[in-house]
Amino acid sequence: MRKIISSALIALLALALIQNSASAMGSGNKYQDAQTGLSYQIFQPGSTGDLTLRSFNLQSCGAGHEQWLAAIYGETRSVQFLETDASVKCSNPGLGVKVATATINGNKATIVAFCDPANAKQWKNCKTSDIQNYGGYALWKVPATKLLHGTEIEVLVSALNYSNLLKLARGMKPVGK
Repeated sequence: MRKIISSALIALLALALIQNSASAMGSGNKYQDAQTGLSYQIFQPGSTGDLTLRSFNLQSCGAGHEQWLAAIYGETRSVQFLETDASVKCSNPGLGVKVATATINGNKATIVAFCDPANAKQWKNCKTSDIQNYGGYALWKVPATKLLHGTEIEVLVSALNYSNLLKLARGMKPVGK
């Protein structure tokens, strides 16, 4: 009888250890797992269509600063979701022309197309339709919440158009903490 009870007890302890180990490994949602270690709000894309996740990293922002998130979907046609604490500049999106402003989930965003600065005519006439050919991005800040710092978000696209860029950016939702 003791043998049965102690075998059952060992099995229960083993099961408890397995469950605790599984929860320590994370939720299975990379965005949610990243949120647990950061003091600024993380946002997760809604649908990325047929673009599959290629890379998901937390990058160094230098000494004394929190890491920033970089998620890349797709290859030739691609979208990058870059997020950092709104009070710190951790990435440089590159040289481009501001071609529009848009409202993304209640926040004012700057829209930039990567027209060629060496081509004076292209640079001068750069517009939202050039995002399809040269790439571009939307950049905006989300205010702090009661519990989390504000977030600067950049959604950068390649071989996708302005409408796709806005759809991807507007589809982002905050991850719960």
